[in-house]
Amino acid sequence: MQTINENLDIILRSATRESLKNYELTNEDNFLGDLYLYYDSENQTLTFFDDVEKELFSTQLEDVHISPEADVLQEIINTAKYALRGLRNEHVFDKEFICKPFTVSLVNSDFMIEEELIFLDDQAMKSGNDLWTGIEKELDEFFENLMQ
Repeated sequence: MQTINENLDIILRSATRESLKNYELTNEDNFLGDLYLYYDSENQTLTFFDDVEKELFSTQLEDVHISPEADVLQEIINTAKYALRGLRNEHVFDKEFICKPFTVSLVNSDFMIEEELIFLDDQAMKSGNDLWTGIEKELDEFFENLMQ
């Protein structure tokens, strides 16, 4: 089981909330369809952007302790997925200005998606491999019921 960096988790949750708040304050009549995170390893900065690549919030990660042997980007990805699932469970993404389906993705400096961190719509949530967990059993039950 992977461990979660608690300090990074707190920072990511807070920064996500701030990003959404900043979007809501500056975009009264618009809807947010995606949120993008960019990690600048040179400056140790995590920046949140909206779906038109407008910066919403930026935070320094220099005070976050990441073990020297850890892959920093992978630790950010793992912790972000965990934090975003937690925020989803707290209904942070149930705001009127958030258009679903809604994704939060990690991007590179060219805004190319490196990793989808969470996908939300009104019926489902997918984070990492969560979508496929248990699907085989559900399909088997469905076909069994169908054949009866």
